[in-house]
Amino acid sequence: MTLCVVLSLLAAATVSATAVRFARLAANIDTVELMREEAGDAPAGAAAGRGVNVLMVGSDARDDDPLMGDRADSLVLVHLSEDRTRIDAIQIPRDTVLDLPACAEDLDDLYSGYYGMINGALGAGAGCLITAVESLSGVSLDHFLELRFEGFARIVDSLDGLPVDLPEPLFDPKAELDLPGGEQVLDGDQALAWSRTRYSIGDGSDIGRMGNQQTVMYTIVDRVRDRKLATHPRRAHSFLDAVTSSVRTDTDLARVPTMARLGAGLARVPQQNISLGTMPWVPDVHDPNRVVPAAEAEEVFHALVMDVPALDRGESPSRDGAPAADF
Repeated sequence: MTLCVVLSLLAAATVSATAVRFARLAANIDTVELMREEAGDAPAGAAAGRGVNVLMVGSDARDDDPLMGDRADSLVLVHLSEDRTRIDAIQIPRDTVLDLPACAEDLDDLYSGYYGMINGALGAGAGCLITAVESLSGVSLDHFLELRFEGFARIVDSLDGLPVDLPEPLFDPKAELDLPGGEQVLDGDQALAWSRTRYSIGDGSDIGRMGNQQTVMYTIVDRVRDRKLATHPRRAHSFLDAVTSSVRTDTDLARVPTMARLGAGLARVPQQNISLGTMPWVPDVHDPNRVVPAAEAEEVFHALVMDVPALDRGESPSRDGAPAADF
């Protein structure tokens, strides 16, 4: 869910303007200890003022089905530049396959790595997913943030729905989506279905869905701006209450000072310097329904490591037929 990026970034920016109120809500946040934190070497990007890398995850875990193993329905690596003038967000296709490294499941039992899809690593714990993404990208991650399905719907409802004008009807029974064309206001469940649909847009692929999620993302941004959360305390409280009740983060990110610092940094970034794109990819030679990073992906991830723009706008490499990254 690319939308977890938007909602999380906007929430963090709202926190910077309403830190006192947020302090009362911080206890809502579900936290997880990451492996590096136990070793005492957690990155301190927000505290040190350097660039910050956050892995934001949309999880398919459901509150009404706790026995279902967590999988990452979407993965977005977000980089906030050291000078706080730029945000680069790279979507990693959930169908990306790699040699998943061994890690400590829930900081206890050893989880043996295997060749498989990156989205399955979350089932072994947030730390294992962090390890997998770092192995794939070479980018050291500072923070982790997960948003679950029900959480997204709850957040949209806290915004009194999502006004949209659909050019045509959308129907996808697998996503529980059935929307008419035209102007309407989507409730949380409808907006979630719209963000998750694969078969009512494009070629029905996960890659195609990510392009649709970018459209949903910009719609969310417009809605939050229209609501003017930072200057309307009651609206901000409802929004932040929904966000804090719907996410899981590393323990440091859940701290009010860390969130406030990060939020202040995010709020400084001009809109035109916020870029969202997709990791360059090619089909896996073993399974054309799976993808692996293209050669250009190394350049994109290296740019994040070096704290330079990931790609120039309009020059994003992509496979023929795949949507180009929008950096």
